[in-house]
Amino acid sequence: MDIVGFIGSAFAEGQALTVPWGIDYFSVVVGVLTGALFACDRKLDIIGTVVLGLLTGYGGGIIRDTLMQGTGVYFTSHPDLVVICIIICVFVFYFRGLFKHLDATVFFADALSVGLFALAGASKAFAFGEGFVLCVILGAITAVGGGAVRDICVGETPGIFRQSNFYAVAGLGGALLFVVLAYAGCPLPLAGVACVFVVVFLRYWSVYFDWKTRPEADLTPHVARGVGSVRRLISGVFLQGGARMAKRKRRKDKQ
Repeated sequence: MDIVGFIGSAFAEGQALTVPWGIDYFSVVVGVLTGALFACDRKLDIIGTVVLGLLTGYGGGIIRDTLMQGTGVYFTSHPDLVVICIIICVFVFYFRGLFKHLDATVFFADALSVGLFALAGASKAFAFGEGFVLCVILGAITAVGGGAVRDICVGETPGIFRQSNFYAVAGLGGALLFVVLAYAGCPLPLAGVACVFVVVFLRYWSVYFDWKTRPEADLTPHVARGVGSVRRLISGVFLQGGARMAKRKRRKDKQ
């Protein structure tokens, strides 16, 4: 199905967004590619490279499908794609040098795949009648779940949990926008395009301006100062006011 047919069918259905298999395959393949390159950077062997590649490409979708239960598992529904992904992992392992000068291309493809994963998760949850909150959460999990599982497997704190440029934030923002537009009655193709665009935009924007999530934030001192100011204000108004009234009463009694 071409992209024009995809948009037309989605407009006609109005309830479920059917993503062309080529776009689905692309998002998984890019995820697998980034996972395999990640494994090569950690000096893993061929088995580790294949496993990490598959986990990165499929991890978020597997978590989503497991949580949704009874909606089918994408990983087991496309054995041909699994074979393609294994071949890609083997190719990356033995020809990793070809990717050393493609950082910008890989980064763009990775950002695009995150957007497509967010769309896949949120749209599937929406199609199966999940609530607003669950649609957003499942979209975000699909977008970044594979990367989190990959990091855990090599003994690292997942990048989405550490200070970094917007990655999980981008996936969450895209999923949220899709669900908001879908519930507002916007045509799903437009909502899907907006979802992917926002994810890629936030990812690039955060890197360009070096925006990062904060590693810590403690509002206790600010709240304590605010509470202290309120207490002093209350004391000044009521306690000191009461003392003045008592003094005036004593003066009247003396007179």
